[in-house]
Amino acid sequence: MTWRKNAMNPPGVLACVALLLVPTVGSASQTPDPGEVAARLRTGIAEAVIAGDDEGLTEMITLARRAVTAFPENGLVQHYLGYALYRLATRRLDTDPDGALATFAEAESVLLHSIDIEPIPESHALMSAVLGPQIVSDETAMNLSMRATAEVRQAVSMDPRNPRVRMLEGIQALHTPSTFGGGADIALESFLTAAALFEEDAPEPPLPAWGRAEVYAWLGQTYVALRMPEEARTAYERALEIEPAYAWVRDTLLPALSP
Repeated sequence: MTWRKNAMNPPGVLACVALLLVPTVGSASQTPDPGEVAARLRTGIAEAVIAGDDEGLTEMITLARRAVTAFPENGLVQHYLGYALYRLATRRLDTDPDGALATFAEAESVLLHSIDIEPIPESHALMSAVLGPQIVSDETAMNLSMRATAEVRQAVSMDPRNPRVRMLEGIQALHTPSTFGGGADIALESFLTAAALFEEDAPEPPLPAWGRAEVYAWLGQTYVALRMPEEARTAYERALEIEPAYAWVRDTLLPALSP
């Protein structure tokens, strides 16, 4: 699907981020603030994700790379580059699996650096999310699955009331066979917990704030797996109440439900 860029006015965000990253001359007060850059990345990536816009995500990745070069020791800037790479890789899994795996691997490297500089729960949870899709052989399965489990547990231990962490915990469970401790029943508990926590979630910029509508997209898919279509429809409709332009739910998940 193609995102009509004028619908959400992302060029303004992109222009602002680009402007912030332009080298300045003069007093120290003119030096770009990494926190403001991270906040702009937060906004731009969120808009691209909701709109389902690969081009927009790619543009934000380009800007995030510039930001990382400008602020190599800022953990949040590193986090947003890793987050944007995760989003793009996830969208490309079906159409370009080799490219997606390479992007997941790059996201892993970036998130490792982010955690070394400024460990936040979301970075650990994202690390788990980018490790899982890289399990493509029996040789790598044990090591990567153990690392992924350890990362999500670390994230939960750091902040058990973080809704993004609990949502990513649910995603991991949904994609893990029940014989290995996962399954839709386990995922459902995490998603319901996350949805409740999102009701009081209001992190100040530039801290991560994504996921409030997305949790209902995953909740709906979990209900589908549990053969509860009406509950799934309600979850999808709630996602669209929060983000009416949410392309994934509007154009893919909701139409896939039986009438």
